[in-house]
Amino acid sequence: MNKMAEKTIVAAAERYVTALLKEKLTEDHRYHSLQHTFKVRDAALALGKSMGLNEEGLELLGLAALFHDTGFTETYEGHEAISGQIAQAFLESHGYPEEKINQVCLLIDATYPAKYPASTLEQVIKDADLSNLGSEGYFETLKDLRYEWAVFLNQAYNDREWYKMNYKFVKDHEYFTPAAQAHYGHQWKDNRRKLKELRDDHAKPKKKTDKVKVEKASAKASIGNISSSKSAQMMFKTALRNHLDLSNLADNKANIMLSVNALIITIVMPLAASYVKSNLYLLVPMGTLLATCLLSMIFATLATRPIKMMGYTSRELIDSGRSNLFFFGNFYKMTFTEYQEGMQQVVSNDETLEGSIMRDLYYLGHSLGRKYNQLRICYTIFMYGVISTVIVFGISYALFVF
Repeated sequence: MNKMAEKTIVAAAERYVTALLKEKLTEDHRYHSLQHTFKVRDAALALGKSMGLNEEGLELLGLAALFHDTGFTETYEGHEAISGQIAQAFLESHGYPEEKINQVCLLIDATYPAKYPASTLEQVIKDADLSNLGSEGYFETLKDLRYEWAVFLNQAYNDREWYKMNYKFVKDHEYFTPAAQAHYGHQWKDNRRKLKELRDDHAKPKKKTDKVKVEKASAKASIGNISSSKSAQMMFKTALRNHLDLSNLADNKANIMLSVNALIITIVMPLAASYVKSNLYLLVPMGTLLATCLLSMIFATLATRPIKMMGYTSRELIDSGRSNLFFFGNFYKMTFTEYQEGMQQVVSNDETLEGSIMRDLYYLGHSLGRKYNQLRICYTIFMYGVISTVIVFGISYALFVF
């Protein structure tokens, strides 16, 4: 491929990526935007030239930088793999050499955060992708990234968590190439210092007299403000998952008891009808066993019986935050319009939304407690009933024989 063809493929790629990102990226892509793509491309070429890379190396860097975030048009997490596929399809359609296509895809894959660069070109593109850490506009891009994570990943951080996390990231980061260290090192250190100040400012009260207020606000946030606490979100998710697992386990245990007792009754009743007339000593043991099975089945059924559901929630309950529209039993009789309006009311108010989450966990736990209590009674009846049956049978047999 001659120089004219090289310039043509790079220009075609730029036109293609520009049109693709303008068409498919949303307004919420404030950080991973077309502007970010061009900044990374320009940074990669500048670093490559500073390091004396040849024309082929610069071409590969330029192409990889242009395509490295195109995967955001289809997905947010794991976009690197999609970016590689988009680049490969485009380059193949333009007859680009297969060996070079593979190199471009490897460079795109190298932008994955956890990937350690295996070549000089990979080091350059990783440094270019994070060149914003050493730029004067770093804190503006940080705001954009925070917004994106909240929208696309549902990860909302309070100021303390946000600055603490980013300070650690910037502090631990190192540029791989000497060119990046020279270009961005000074501003990177300055940004790191400012991040440390922001982290420390939000880590403690500014005035001693405000300490009580801050402690109260912090306690309130840790309890009620789920959306701003990663720990609270994780605990609620874990608790909900554990409750659901325990509920499934209880249902399985109840089904086992229903099956076992039904099988015993099916076998014992015909035998009782045929043997009791001629062996009256079996009457009491058989009666004890049948009563045990019957009571066990009653409590096993109660443990698995669905709760009574109204299926409709009034607007008054929704407005007052006393209902949970995430549970189907509260809305299956509502029209879609009523449900939509009610859900919009819930999600538009953080306090109401968090109340719904807490209410969901509470009533799930309440139902689970009732289920396990009835299941315990069921197993207790079965255990003592079987023991009693054996004892009564032994006594009856002894009296009959002797």
